[in-house]
Amino acid sequence: MTRVGVFSDSHGDHRSLLALLEAMGYIDAACFLGDVASDAEFLRLQLEAMPNRPPLYAVRGNNDLLSLLPDDLICEAGGKRLYLTHGHRCANLMALALRAKENGADVALFGHTHVALHEYAYGMLLVNPGSAADCNHARGGPARACVLEIKGDQVRVVEVV
Repeated sequence: MTRVGVFSDSHGDHRSLLALLEAMGYIDAACFLGDVASDAEFLRLQLEAMPNRPPLYAVRGNNDLLSLLPDDLICEAGGKRLYLTHGHRCANLMALALRAKENGADVALFGHTHVALHEYAYGMLLVNPGSAADCNHARGGPARACVLEIKGDQVRVVEVV
């Protein structure tokens, strides 16, 4: 089984990022979906200190205008193609699913709304981990992330709060 940690919208809350990473346990890779790009570097340093040194795949969000991170990214994990985007450039979930399909993805990962979501819609598994910042109580509760557990053709989403 391949385990991928997914984070978004941390907005500088390193304490919550670290707590979520620790709560995930072993992961093979991590994805950061933007807002704030410097948090991706913080996360990368944490991952490099882990024994298995999992790679980090990261995109920028709407608050990352000066970041050199890409707007969209495709990565592979556990035999699945993951489409990463912050989500602010997609008008709706159907547009997101279409963009992911055009890129040959099996799963579309996005953030921006701060509200956790994982559902199969428009022929695509759509996953938003919610906000990794503890200041998120007004829009969906405490800091959260998720882990994708990939085994064969199956992808299971495990919420981490």
